[in-house]
Amino acid sequence: MAECGGIEGQLEQAAHALVSFASERGLTVSTAESLTAGLVASTIAGVPGASAVLRGGAVTYVNEVKEAVLGVDAEAIARYTEVSHPVACQMAEGSHRLFGADVAVSLTGYAGPGGGTEQDPVGTVYLGVASARGVDSRRVTLEGDRAAVRAGSALCALQMLLEELTALTSS
Repeated sequence: MAECGGIEGQLEQAAHALVSFASERGLTVSTAESLTAGLVASTIAGVPGASAVLRGGAVTYVNEVKEAVLGVDAEAIARYTEVSHPVACQMAEGSHRLFGADVAVSLTGYAGPGGGTEQDPVGTVYLGVASARGVDSRRVTLEGDRAAVRAGSALCALQMLLEELTALTSS
């Protein structure tokens, strides 16, 4: 199981750190969210000063919207499923392009209690990130009920955004 620094009480702290870091450097972020349905963007927006950082977010809960709004390739979904590295990458790229943010993050996964596959059981989440440095994704497996998986995913996404913002400013 991948650890993301715990869930409880850390979402707000991570969002504050992200907004502070990005606003001090004039950087922006955006999101493309499936299983979290806007939780990441909402958590960022809860921080005073977030309007200088958050360009926007797309809730793309169904495949048709992933395709129409973010430009995710239907063939990638058919070949790899919507919960996969290729789709997470394409979602992040779509958000990056759509909102013109410095860094975009995406999340797609199985929050449960249903869904999942043998290879990617409930709790599996793919997170994508896109910036001028390129696009990448990672797979995490989280435990707990639906709410815990969604909160853990949001925390991982906030941490991933901050990591990429840090890498951008270090290059």
